[in-house]
Amino acid sequence: MNRNHVKTIAVALGLLAFVAGAAAQSTDPKPFLGAWKGTLSIAGAELEIGLNFTLDEAKTIQGTFDSISQGGYGIVLGTIEIKDKAISFVISGVPGDPAFKGTLDETGKKLSGDFTQGGYAGTFAVEKQ
Repeated sequence: MNRNHVKTIAVALGLLAFVAGAAAQSTDPKPFLGAWKGTLSIAGAELEIGLNFTLDEAKTIQGTFDSISQGGYGIVLGTIEIKDKAISFVISGVPGDPAFKGTLDETGKKLSGDFTQGGYAGTFAVEKQ
């Protein structure tokens, strides 16, 4: 191998390590972990809700949804995705495919964003407990 090939490989490996490190940082679940409580507004209704995010044994984020106003607790979340201060997730097995997309504020104590279900669009806002 000549010197240019070695240099090219070294640069490529360095870029790969940088990208892998950036990807690991952008999916950090820690700011989202814990209990959250607030409201969901849709179709003129405002519902009291709760979210709870934990890590399982494999350090993968898991979550549940509480519809406090409707008496529904511990509803398992599916497809939780995190990128930087943004999170998205769905409520599995519920008619209308409820989906959330939210962002943490600069304090890390408020999470708010958009909610959709069955063709309706609304918003949600929760605070860390």
